[in-house]
Amino acid sequence: MKAIIPVAGYGTRLKPHTERYQKTLLPIAGKPALDFILEPLFDTGITNITFIVGHLKEQVIEHMKKYDGKFSFVEQKERLGLGHAVLTGLENNDDPVLIQLGDTIFDIDYNEFCSSTNNVIGIIEVDDPSRFGVVELKDDKVANFYEKHPNPPSNLAISGLYYFTNERILKSAIEELVKRDIKTNNEYQITDALQIMVKQSVDFSVFPTPNYYDVGVPESFLYSNRKLLTTNHKDFPSSKIIEPVFVGNNCNLENSIIGPYVTIMNNCEIYNSKIEDSIILEDSNIADKQIIGKIAAKDGSEFC
Repeated sequence: MKAIIPVAGYGTRLKPHTERYQKTLLPIAGKPALDFILEPLFDTGITNITFIVGHLKEQVIEHMKKYDGKFSFVEQKERLGLGHAVLTGLENNDDPVLIQLGDTIFDIDYNEFCSSTNNVIGIIEVDDPSRFGVVELKDDKVANFYEKHPNPPSNLAISGLYYFTNERILKSAIEELVKRDIKTNNEYQITDALQIMVKQSVDFSVFPTPNYYDVGVPESFLYSNRKLLTTNHKDFPSSKIIEPVFVGNNCNLENSIIGPYVTIMNNCEIYNSKIEDSIILEDSNIADKQIIGKIAAKDGSEFC
């Protein structure tokens, strides 16, 4: 089975770091967020993956050289929405396809998720469903999809994981969306294409994904770091380490208080500083700073 992972976006909410890093390659808990997406797929036996690339595409291509698999990279040259991005990676065949957004991490059984004879949508209950694509259920099947509706009929948000039993049918629905120029917020949304499929009597089931991590904005990025972080570092005698803390290779920490919930990537120098609940990007040189709840780089003054 093929998987499609859209990673074309600029990551504007993670600037200034995404001016230098493709957002899915920013680290959490000691490794690029993309690795947390890929490793469960590989464990399930999914190694045929199409990446929808755009901003800093060469970084994604280079990163994937460390893995074995059948990887392809399709550039989304125009940012016309998630539906359009997925369409660029679809083919005219009748095989199943898994779609996972490049800024979402799941702790689920992928074999179970992909075992249904219906199409499957990952969902999560949210407090403000108007910010999301949502599903409306009837008899445990999806009756309707809504994209950022001001008064949605349910609080079951689409979490960013989709399984389709037939790639061709999905492709046809998104093509119909584009042909009819159906847009939400001036973009072609996959949710609107799914609604077309429902109206064509295509069946959808839902799959709860409560163990779900969003790495699209700084707050959720740091939340994911807290949840996924495990201690891994050498001793730094002159500094106080409050676990859990990850420290990468070739780092020097002196006279500092580090932790809890801190990731420090490779080649960092930190002196006389306090760092808590933060991610320090590689090659940073930080002195006499207090950094709490930030993704920081360089001398600590570049952060979000």
